[in-house]
Amino acid sequence: MKLSTEQEYNDAFRVIDNLIAGNFEEDVNKQQEFLEVAKAIQEYEKNMYPLPKMKPAVRIKSA
Repeated sequence: MKLSTEQEYNDAFRVIDNLIAGNFEEDVNKQQEFLEVAKAIQEYEKNMYPLPKMKPAVRIKSA
């Protein structure tokens, strides 16, 4: 599953909400669907909302 639009992204959250409300833990197929949708959401966020590059931390010497 790949999310390409903001609408698909929002729809994926609705699917997740419905799975949670339906006690997906008791059904192996629903568990698999949950994992697939969650992974698609993660990938979409990684591509569409990347975290900025961080500068390396500066170490402060103690006295």
